[in-house]
Amino acid sequence: MGGDPHISLQDEVNRIREMLRQREPDVREAIDMALTRAETAQDRDRIGDLLVSYSNYYSLIKRDPDRCIEYAERARPYFDMSIPRRASYYYGNLGINYHFFFRLPEAQAAYLTAIQHMERIESQTETESNMLATIYYNLYILFSFTDLAILDRRYLDKALELYKKNDHTPGIIFCYGAIINDLEKQDKIEEALQYSLERLRLAEETDNELQTGLSASLTGMLYAKQKNRELSQAYFARAHDIIFSKNVPTFQASYYDERARALLALGDCEEAIVFFHKALQQFKTTVPTALNLSKIYKLMSEAYERCGKLKEALEYQRKHSQTLLDNFKMDKVLYMGAVQKDFERERQERETEMLRQKNEEIQLYVTQLEQSNDELKQFAHAASHDLREPVRMIVSYAELLEMSLKDKVNPEQKEFLSYLKEGGKRINEMIAGILAFSKVHSHDELTEVDLNQTLQRVKENLRMVIAARHVEIDCARLPVVRSNSVLMIQLFQNLLSNAIKYNQSKTPRVAVTYTREGGFYKFCISDNGIGIDDKYRDSIFDMFSRLHNREHYSGSGIGLAICRKIVERMGGSIWNASNAENGTDFCFTLPAR
Repeated sequence: MGGDPHISLQDEVNRIREMLRQREPDVREAIDMALTRAETAQDRDRIGDLLVSYSNYYSLIKRDPDRCIEYAERARPYFDMSIPRRASYYYGNLGINYHFFFRLPEAQAAYLTAIQHMERIESQTETESNMLATIYYNLYILFSFTDLAILDRRYLDKALELYKKNDHTPGIIFCYGAIINDLEKQDKIEEALQYSLERLRLAEETDNELQTGLSASLTGMLYAKQKNRELSQAYFARAHDIIFSKNVPTFQASYYDERARALLALGDCEEAIVFFHKALQQFKTTVPTALNLSKIYKLMSEAYERCGKLKEALEYQRKHSQTLLDNFKMDKVLYMGAVQKDFERERQERETEMLRQKNEEIQLYVTQLEQSNDELKQFAHAASHDLREPVRMIVSYAELLEMSLKDKVNPEQKEFLSYLKEGGKRINEMIAGILAFSKVHSHDELTEVDLNQTLQRVKENLRMVIAARHVEIDCARLPVVRSNSVLMIQLFQNLLSNAIKYNQSKTPRVAVTYTREGGFYKFCISDNGIGIDDKYRDSIFDMFSRLHNREHYSGSGIGLAICRKIVERMGGSIWNASNAENGTDFCFTLPAR
């Protein structure tokens, strides 16, 4: 049962990779047999490759995130990370699997690590070049889901450039899909349609059935936006025959979504709602994301409203607002519109004078709240769009200037350019920190949060720096608190990061403890770091407060201000004190359940 001995193990690994690309369910048996051969031959490289194949099997076919990451961790010891080709292959696959399950911070870290290793490869093969292009493309898609920095076209442009250089048609097709999506958002339908038709032509030329079906579906939707019902129906009929001959739920969900959007554009609201429901049902059988659901909820609310079904429209407006919150992208106008509709519905359902007066008070409060928050919201918008772009341009053109001048730059000029780039990056960090600070109060949902799981997630996020610095973390068994899981991760991660960063010990040590004091839990995060002078103990929680030169310790000076805002948002308090190891204890309280 060890597989065909006449086929080399490397050829068998390559065959298994192709089976995974084709989503062949019986690939598990092939991996089992190949792994037996590799273990018998004590071929560590092939054992590592096959364990990665197991990881990909559990993501692509079984959609089991726990088993996927479990096999990725089992594979790691078999990869020599001093060899760039092995390291980049491992981290590239790890990033794709994290991305598949929408674990964006872990995916980002894995992708960037893969890129660092790939850039050390002196002469990349065409396969490696295409792998690098895939990572660039995935990073572009990843950042499009977040409010993180670097939200621009550079990664997509790099990916498309490499794919075209290697004449890699599948990659070009993927990039065209992203470009079409951008153009559609800008309402440039005619230009998007030209890209879509070219994408369809490439898919047909390469006999790529699934991409042909997806391209036909997208083309049908774009023709509908041009009010061309006949061509829209023709392309959707073609897409249906292809997509539903394959058992790929994600593609079927995309077909239903685009068909519904086409019907809505053509004014067939009732039929559009039917297809939106089919899309929702299909997305929920795969790996739903807040972004997928948010778009559908928004359009369903519009469709119901156009049909005169205001109650259903309000229900999906609420769901849309909630998914925006979950994805850290709350739209102010839509959210306030949902609140207004809540008040209108309540006034219609309750006719007593007392309730009418109460609603009027609430309406007044909402108006005042909107006015008081308007400047902060406008600033957040400016910071994420208007401020970041000129900062990005300053850094980019400084880099281009340095590259164009090359050896013509003297040491002093090179130092000036370095100051310019570093200054731009610091501004970007400060903008990101201010945005994070302003969003603390947007996390309204409180649930039962197991802080042991929170701390485990934080350690996973900081895994690379913990390993690099040989950090020892001693943690007591923590309680469950009523809080917000996102804010708790942010709180613990900021404090643990500081405990590690401001530490010059060969072996940094961090202890996490807690006690019950009346109606509160008191938590302490203790380190053996450089400590804090008594005169700064209160001021370090202020915005932009920094005690050290940036040359020694990086950061924006906002992290501890965010910690204080989170703790106070939960009804607790935070402070710091020195400890017996000359380090610092950061202590805070949270209400006990």
